Amino acid sequence: MLDTVMEMNVSGKRETVVICCLSTEVMKVVEPVKFYEASRVHIISYPSNKEDDDTAKFYGAFLEEACERITESGRTIVMVDEADTTDYQEMVRAIIHIVDYEKAHGGSSLIYINISSGTPEYISAAMLVSIQEGDLVAFSVRSKKRSLDYDMALKVYSKDGRPVGITSEVYDPIMVTTFGSEKPSDRLVACLEIIKRQDDENTLMNFNDIIEAMKAIDSWDYVAEAKKTRTDDAQKERMFLRRNYITPMLQREWIVENHRRRNRFTITEKGRAIVDVYGKEQT
Repeated sequence: MLDTVMEMNVSGKRETVVICCLSTEVMKVVEPVKFYEASRVHIISYPSNKEDDDTAKFYGAFLEEACERITESGRTIVMVDEADTTDYQEMVRAIIHIVDYEKAHGGSSLIYINISSGTPEYISAAMLVSIQEGDLVAFSVRSKKRSLDYDMALKVYSKDGRPVGITSEVYDPIMVTTFGSEKPSDRLVACLEIIKRQDDENTLMNFNDIIEAMKAIDSWDYVAEAKKTRTDDAQKERMFLRRNYITPMLQREWIVENHRRRNRFTITEKGRAIVDVYGKEQT
């Protein structure tokens, strides 16, 4: 269906795409889609694959309503992306995958991202990705009128006569790994994935092993010099790996050197988070 839509757009007019997250605020999702006259909308929502999950049933009702309101116009294709909307790392990954999908299939589509809908984790992730992706347009939606009866809401949000909100009990805080405003380069992430793989398989790869693995996935960008020198090509490639891959990853604290084995490296927790979010093998 998407390919057909793209073939029809030969006028040069840019299609618009909206990325959003839905918890309970249906109108904050629906109205911007109508306003931007979106050809497609990606709604990130809580997974609904468990029939006995009361949380899924609850949020599923709002998702069904939003989808129905959007599709009434017959103009917009709704694409639901299920993910754990309370996991910041997963939200960053989900948004990046949607953006990559649209860039691959949507041509010159103008992509908007809603930072007023969904969970706090999604909103934080949306802001990060909009900074990293310069051509992503972030927008907010303010409430004009509420459907809330405040007296009734106060009773619902209270427990034992005291206002507490929806949540009555929480787990201990979990430190969030941040990624910075600059999106990691694909070439570094590809190398990091290889190092992670060796850690997962409990093996140690030398420089030659890493280079061969990079070549196998077409991620090795070394170009041999036309002029011959005393240093052979294999040594030049190892020097190139150290200078352009290993050193930058050490500086970013994605990997640490294995002090028991020379030229062997181990991925850090920060490095694993980078792979989990930006790695191509995770798609």
